[in-house]
Amino acid sequence: MRVLQILCGLTLVTSVGGCAPRTAPSAPVPVLLPAADAATGGAEIAQSRLQPGDVIRVKFLYHSELDEKLPVQPDGRISVPYAGEIDAAGLTADELAEVIHTRASERLRDPQVAVILLEPGEQRVYVGGEVNSPGFVRYREGMTPLEAILNRGGFTATARIDYVVLLVAQPEQYLATRVDLSEGLQGQNEGTHLAANDVLYVPRNTIGDVNAFLKLYVQSILPIPPGVGVGFKPAQQ
Repeated sequence: MRVLQILCGLTLVTSVGGCAPRTAPSAPVPVLLPAADAATGGAEIAQSRLQPGDVIRVKFLYHSELDEKLPVQPDGRISVPYAGEIDAAGLTADELAEVIHTRASERLRDPQVAVILLEPGEQRVYVGGEVNSPGFVRYREGMTPLEAILNRGGFTATARIDYVVLLVAQPEQYLATRVDLSEGLQGQNEGTHLAANDVLYVPRNTIGDVNAFLKLYVQSILPIPPGVGVGFKPAQQ
């Protein structure tokens, strides 16, 4: 649902001229933080943000009968004995352990809690807009926007490939920027790489918008005989 809510506001995002390539330091878009490498181990995995689909173990050091192996639900929540329903998505394991400790302390005396990430959930990128098959793509390290879009069948004929909106996943929010994929289609290297949970939205070009208008508001209203087309003439400069 979060992805769908974000996509509902993309018309406003694409209409604002403040979007700029991620590499442009003068862009008014907020500075993007480096994405965590999902393939690293050790402390980095321990401190990665939990997401729906992750499987965790909650351990009460002095109350082992309360230990639980839990999946993070699609809505990002978990249910823990003596702590109730908790929004776990977006928290690190240590942060979640602190939340559980605080809540469980109301019924247990100074509970010592540890949270361990057992199985990371499948990491994905969402591709929407003017692509042939909008939907999720399984994320892999080093994936570029063009690779993700081609995985969903490529651009439609009305796609605006020079103004693709990239929503970069950050804790509790997405940061918007713009990427130009026209050079990538010409065989040049892309300078942008995706991170897990990013969202790509390909807007419609001007011709596509006009065609949609003609189909929705003209051909469906005016008594135009079958087989007669409707075109438009660009305004004279």
